[in-house]
Amino acid sequence: MTELRGTFLLLALIGPVSSWAEQSSVEASIEKKSAWTGEAVPLTIKLFSPGPFDGTPAFDIPQLPLTAIIKTSGSPIVQSEEIDGDSWFSQQYEFVIYTQREGEIVLPSFQVRFEGKRTFTGDAEPMQGNTSELRFQSKRPPGTRELGFVVAVSALEISQQWNPDSDSPIKAGDVIERKISRHADGTTAMMFNPIEPAAPEGIQVYPSDPVVQDDTERGASQAERVDTIKYQFPRGGTFELPDITLTWWDTKNSSLQRQTLAGRSVEVVAAPPVAAVPTSSWRGRLSWIFISIAAMGILGWLIRKPVVAAISRWHAVRNSPERLAARRLGSACQSNDAPAAYMAWMDWQLAMEASDPTWQTRLPVALAKEFRSQCDVLTGELYASHKAESRWDGPAFIEVFKRVCHALTQPAGSQGAPPALPKLNPT
Repeated sequence: MTELRGTFLLLALIGPVSSWAEQSSVEASIEKKSAWTGEAVPLTIKLFSPGPFDGTPAFDIPQLPLTAIIKTSGSPIVQSEEIDGDSWFSQQYEFVIYTQREGEIVLPSFQVRFEGKRTFTGDAEPMQGNTSELRFQSKRPPGTRELGFVVAVSALEISQQWNPDSDSPIKAGDVIERKISRHADGTTAMMFNPIEPAAPEGIQVYPSDPVVQDDTERGASQAERVDTIKYQFPRGGTFELPDITLTWWDTKNSSLQRQTLAGRSVEVVAAPPVAAVPTSSWRGRLSWIFISIAAMGILGWLIRKPVVAAISRWHAVRNSPERLAARRLGSACQSNDAPAAYMAWMDWQLAMEASDPTWQTRLPVALAKEFRSQCDVLTGELYASHKAESRWDGPAFIEVFKRVCHALTQPAGSQGAPPALPKLNPT
């Protein structure tokens, strides 16, 4: 009889262990098998524990080129489930995948670490599991090949504001501010591409750091990005500020949409002339002054074309998308603003992919590895489940970034072939 009771006790102990071994602790699924490039692709990850959960899980999400994997805000769905006659606790987390790549997107298996109890009243224990490999197709919308970056949403609200908003003349040296806002549901603000500022010759253009905001309420996400461009008019005259056309893919109607924001004509009043200087005792020297001015004028006329061309080239390089993003990145790093630094870093990578797709192959291996480490710390600062694991240092990040930019100016063939750097994918 004693042996029989011992057998029953042993079976009772083995039963839950066998069920635990058979039931996977982590399950993952992608809702869509095909999506437009830039469109939100929901990713669901469900965790299982024999007893209640404890703490916050850590998701070791892999890095994918030109792809962002973002955890939606809000609490997970917690419930009790009956599986093969056994009761399990489950937690369901929602993520969204955004990619600018075309073709089959493969999300490799990755680990999830969490804590749970073996029994309802037991102590919490470390648990872990791996997701299965997931795949979906990213289709490039027709007519977007030349756009580079694709915004794919069901609807996009675009508006602009001018300050001052009147058509009254302004004075030389004054500034006009142009604020462009974009708002959409079912996406993230980081999917809105930066607006490249442009203006006719004679106008100074000063783009500001964008203001981005993501809101999630009851599973519905909203995104907004506000870009501000400041135009300064150093001299008098009539100037035409250009139209700005924004293009996006309408996922609801499967059509390419465009909206043009009208520019404006600006009348600038020249600064009043400087008062005449009274005649002085050195009138005799005026002839030499006039001769010098005439000589300088002739010299300026002779070299005007090369100088204008050089200034135009310098202005184009200085205001290129990668240079603008690099300056915003430097400003954000100096103030230790991680969200702004991440957005600027993302814009810089997109600009580099468009202008120099092979830039990564020209970095020394050691520098690429160091930059990868800095990028991982930055994404961990924003998206890691355990923020204590991240110690992002803005000045340290920008120092490594400056070395990367310097390395890219070196002659081709003098660098190594590093592994790909991380791309727009928070963990």
